[in-house]
Amino acid sequence: MMQILLALTAIAALAQAPPPTKAEQLQDAARKGDAAAVKQLLDEGVDVNTKFRYNATALFYAADHGHVEVVKVLLDHGAAMDLKDTFYGFTPLMLAVGPAQKKRPEHTEIAKLLIAKGSPGKDFALTSAIQSGDAGLAKFVLDSGGLPAAALSDALESAKAANKADMVTLLEQAGAKPYEDFKIDPALLAKFPGTYKGPTGNELTIVAAGARLTIGPAAAPPAQRLVLVATEEKKFKGIGAPITLTFQVDGDKVTGFALGQGANPPAAYTRVEGKQ
Repeated sequence: MMQILLALTAIAALAQAPPPTKAEQLQDAARKGDAAAVKQLLDEGVDVNTKFRYNATALFYAADHGHVEVVKVLLDHGAAMDLKDTFYGFTPLMLAVGPAQKKRPEHTEIAKLLIAKGSPGKDFALTSAIQSGDAGLAKFVLDSGGLPAAALSDALESAKAANKADMVTLLEQAGAKPYEDFKIDPALLAKFPGTYKGPTGNELTIVAAGARLTIGPAAAPPAQRLVLVATEEKKFKGIGAPITLTFQVDGDKVTGFALGQGANPPAAYTRVEGKQ
């Protein structure tokens, strides 16, 4: 009897639930890859840039799930490519090159479609292609042109650090040049390595690497440490990551550094004395 009552309650609840709106139908169709339904809903007047959870639009769902035909329909109807979700700060192109779903060839095809349509974020797509070894996408991005010299240098340095000779060749053929390190007094450069504690108690170690530095947790192997190149006497930037370090020097001692990451406010790190 109890099971019957529960079943009847569930049926009643379903009967009372309002039918999905056309905007919700668009979201569902984009996620499932139903291009025909997406086109019909857009033709009926549903806004192609309707924002759903975290301000994601239908293009976000289609790009993330690798639905090429849906992406084509959305782009044909004027889908915005420069929007960012409020959770990760991703754009549709960023989701195509680094989807939450299992990456498939369709994702690369979508990335190429978005780039061909003028999507921002080609430098991110190039970096992702190098990291994943997707030479086809990397060549497509490079052939599309318009990348600043700094982005090409960043990509070249990342490819060299990862020992990806084919990518290095591809980038050099596109005109990429390695960074020219700002010349720092060797005596000052030797003072930067050490252990530094961040605002949440986390510790990072700076290690000398010739004229450059590397940064990462103490236990991180060399291949997983971020390489830093000097841009000023006390300022460094990360290769392949939007990170800057500005060291604080008091007299002849390095007391800490400010770690900047993207548009976030810099985080203060203090040197831990006695640790290397």
